[in-house]
Amino acid sequence: MELKIINICTDGYERFVDAETEDKKRIIVHFLEYKEYIDYKKKSELKFVGDIIKGALRIDLVTVSYIENGELMFEQPYKHSSHIRAIVEVKKTADEFSLYVKTNICDEDILVEFENKVKYAINDRIYVVGSLEFDIMVGTKD
Repeated sequence: MELKIINICTDGYERFVDAETEDKKRIIVHFLEYKEYIDYKKKSELKFVGDIIKGALRIDLVTVSYIENGELMFEQPYKHSSHIRAIVEVKKTADEFSLYVKTNICDEDILVEFENKVKYAINDRIYVVGSLEFDIMVGTKD
């Protein structure tokens, strides 16, 4: 997946990026930039507004989840925060803590990682609360 950087908020190695997907959806993702530590009010010298970053989305740190038979959706209610609330559809079990799901964020199935063991069935629609993470592909601009 490719994201266009709209804004970057930094805290040490952490990056919170306001981004635009290929189909013009606005999302906020979190990732770590191990090659660059940034002090308060400094700007990145590796990634800039307008850059395209490539990688994979996932929802991590899910502590709240339950069956919710609504339409696929997501919301990110906090400015410059990767916090996400979403209704997703289970497509495949990765392990007892992780599922691959369909979302309305993108066309690809994404990984959801839970803080506790879960037992959802294929095609269950579930409500999750977590963090929208972006795993940057190695070998891209870094």
